[in-house]
Amino acid sequence: MIKKDKDWYCYTGAVHIHTAESDGTKPIEEIIALGREVGLDFMMFTDHMTLSNREKGKEGIYDKTLVVIGYEHNDPNDKNHYLLFDSPRVYPQEMTVSQYVSAGADDGALGIMAHPDEIRNALKQYPPYPWIDWTVEGFDGVELWNQMSEWMEKLTRFNKLAMSLSPRKSMIGPTERILKKWDEMNKTKKIAGIASVDAHAFPVKVGPFNIEIFPYKVHFKSLRTHIILSEKMSPDFKTAKKQLYDAIRDCRVFISNMRWGKADSFQLYALSETEKVICGGEVTSGEKAKIVVKTPSKALIKLIHNGQTVLATATDYLEYKGLHPGTYRVEAWKGKRGWIFSNHIRVKSSL
Repeated sequence: MIKKDKDWYCYTGAVHIHTAESDGTKPIEEIIALGREVGLDFMMFTDHMTLSNREKGKEGIYDKTLVVIGYEHNDPNDKNHYLLFDSPRVYPQEMTVSQYVSAGADDGALGIMAHPDEIRNALKQYPPYPWIDWTVEGFDGVELWNQMSEWMEKLTRFNKLAMSLSPRKSMIGPTERILKKWDEMNKTKKIAGIASVDAHAFPVKVGPFNIEIFPYKVHFKSLRTHIILSEKMSPDFKTAKKQLYDAIRDCRVFISNMRWGKADSFQLYALSETEKVICGGEVTSGEKAKIVVKTPSKALIKLIHNGQTVLATATDYLEYKGLHPGTYRVEAWKGKRGWIFSNHIRVKSSL
């Protein structure tokens, strides 16, 4: 739900949701009702290769919940899955990854790499759908943490029942592989890191049992993507949608697993003598420049500079002075479980 501090508004939502229009299990109206029930400020739907819900006029603001509808594209080999929002149409299935990423960029669509880090191979019936072509340009963000991907990475034929009955227990955090790639990307350009639920509410047969994996409501109580705005989200749909997309493009984003506590009041900002910036912003280095971190409760806070941990301490408030040029971001951990992961703040040289 919306949280306000002195300077910014924070909104929380669920990204990458499938409906019965592709391989989800409920119509969009029912899923929206569940999202509203648990207090989502925004919901981002992405059925496979269809914009049918958007064409039916289902985008809009439902009470106080912003609903936007994009779609999930993939290459002819079912790799390089890509979330597209605000594209004028579904692009042709035969397009290569470079073609549909470029088409989205040319059309002003918001583009996000989906579950790029999948490597699972324990169960042949659940093959991975990783991102293969890292040479493409024109995308705006990457899924650092995909809920269904992480769950399936850990799945074996021996733990299938236990994993199905308690799906949230397996959640740890983004892999070091994808965090390293993301940090490298952000050395030269802004690439947003988001969390995705990848919600389908799959029915799965486990022995004599029929179990719904990650019911939508359980998804919505797990991974969250938070955006930060300088003004309240508008009650006008077009304006609110632009605010959401602009925040993601500008990396005014942090992600959390609310299984370990609500993270809406998390703050990360940098201060200099003349500037105060949040995720996505840039501050000038200097002796008086500092990073400030506030978490809703005590956690192991890790400060990452240019991909390397420079400080790790258990606290709910942190100041770090003497900033060097490069990128800074924060991770907050509850024991061995990832809780909050921020996007980057950039520090430029004072010279």
